Amino acid sequence: MAEAARARAGIVFGLVAYLWWGGVPLYFVQLKHLPASEILAQRISWSLPLLLLLVACSGGWNDLFRTLAKPRLVLVMLASSVFLAANWLLYIHATVTSRVTEASLGYYMMPLVNAALATAFLGERLRPLQFSALALVAIGVAIPVIAGSTFTWIAVTVPISFGLYSLIRKLAPVDSITGLTIESLLMLGPSVGYLLWLNSQGTGHFGTDVNLDVLLAVSGIITIVPLIAFNLALKRLPLLAVSFMQFISPTVQVILAVTVLGEPPITPERMAAFGCVWAAVAIFIGDAVWQRREAMRKESNASASPAGTRPLQAR
Repeated sequence: MAEAARARAGIVFGLVAYLWWGGVPLYFVQLKHLPASEILAQRISWSLPLLLLLVACSGGWNDLFRTLAKPRLVLVMLASSVFLAANWLLYIHATVTSRVTEASLGYYMMPLVNAALATAFLGERLRPLQFSALALVAIGVAIPVIAGSTFTWIAVTVPISFGLYSLIRKLAPVDSITGLTIESLLMLGPSVGYLLWLNSQGTGHFGTDVNLDVLLAVSGIITIVPLIAFNLALKRLPLLAVSFMQFISPTVQVILAVTVLGEPPITPERMAAFGCVWAAVAIFIGDAVWQRREAMRKESNASASPAGTRPLQAR
């Protein structure tokens, strides 16, 4: 029962993270007149104070200092922070250049990336129906690429960068808040240095408008809430399960891109791609439900067997 409660909590945290990320374009579109690199630097700088506050409230100073005292673990966190910063920069660039739909295609590719990483490094095995689901995702991703005869680098680099970040955080023996705090600390120096350089050149935007200053300050909250929820989900669920939940985020993003952000309407080939992806999600969920019912049935049969006896085996 404890394991079931842990899995349910992981699902809730995953839903919070991916629904939040789905709505993030509505925030970044308000900053379209800023360079993506400046938005990234502001995002990192405003995230750290919130994380330090969370560390203080949770009494996590000992964990933070104990982790910082381990050079090898700090190097691991440095690697995760590099991939996280790269993913943030790519997505901000996609949003401010009106390429949200293109970035969402990349997030639909996440299961392919996570499946490769999970099987190669975590020993997770795909069940037959999961192979079918991944095949449908691959077809769905290929349809718009073949129809458009173009290669979209954003759609490829977005899932690879976040997939590698997820793998490192899955393996790193660091809790969510401590890990995010260390990642922000490692990214703070370059971020503040870049912002100071922009101000020295007269091209920085912070301090030029009160409303803009508030929007930039809020970037810390926009960043930290879904990341904490994601890392909590990652510690409670298999990487493959988390990867299939992420379909929520790009679906919301595509809907917002077309209905709110003024991007071109969904083409027939993209609708076909979405059909493949949604079918893959249905297969994955159906397989998970069936596996859960089979496990519960076996537990029930085992508990119903008299003590000291074994169920009859088929010959």
